[in-house]
Amino acid sequence: MTDGAEPLTTVVIPVWDRYVTPHFSAALASVLGQDVPVVVVVVDNASTEPLPEMAGVQVVRSSQRVSLGAARNIGLNHTRTELVLFADADDILLPGAISSLERELIARPELVAAALAFIDADTGQRHRWPRPWIGKLVRYPVLTALLNAVWAIYPITGPVLIRTAVARAAGGHADLDNGDARCLGAALLFRGPVGWSEQPGWVYHQRPGSNLDRFSGAAAILASARSVRARLRSDGGTPPWVASAMPLIAAAQYAAVAAHLALAALRRAARVRRGRAQP
Repeated sequence: MTDGAEPLTTVVIPVWDRYVTPHFSAALASVLGQDVPVVVVVVDNASTEPLPEMAGVQVVRSSQRVSLGAARNIGLNHTRTELVLFADADDILLPGAISSLERELIARPELVAAALAFIDADTGQRHRWPRPWIGKLVRYPVLTALLNAVWAIYPITGPVLIRTAVARAAGGHADLDNGDARCLGAALLFRGPVGWSEQPGWVYHQRPGSNLDRFSGAAAILASARSVRARLRSDGGTPPWVASAMPLIAAAQYAAVAAHLALAALRRAARVRRGRAQP
């Protein structure tokens, strides 16, 4: 949409190698097709696959391959609008998502971010994450921030609009491939309340070889938890009492990881039993 209005939002999309084809063009089109003007910053993370021609898009090229978090921060550094959204190169932003989020942040200046629900590409139904109770939980900002520090319950990538100045003050994404957005989210939620709507905003694909797939083991999840603790210790915007609570946060993180792995094992066992029961 181009009605002469100045864009409020920049959409940052890192892309490289196998993400360039075949899904990137559809993802980009879903951003460019929004009903409000946006600035689109595509970060070419030293891709070995040539990027397509993209009219009306700002392309920033990294001279060498960097982590996903560093690539997102390159885009954040090139953001000049009040609001920023970090998109993936293989998922679809639904029509009207950005305008809905912009209205929420304009109407509620106390919010540091606002988010919409995810749709599972495989089922067409609401994705199981974030959990449906997140809409009620965000009414209690401190509790939300604490729980999010223990286990990521609020998204940062996707249909999530963030105040650019707050994202920068929180340190941006961590220079990591695993947990980069979780670090930003942990710092962000201690800086103010966030909004949530069950309006569908994003079609999410969980593809083999994705970061979520690659870093799903215990060691990777624990490393992500450690990076969150490091960010909260170093972030000047985190309330001072959080440092005193860090041993409890660490213990809760370990318990959450153990529970997650146990539930995953039970689900795998249930699938095996169902498979054996079939004639």
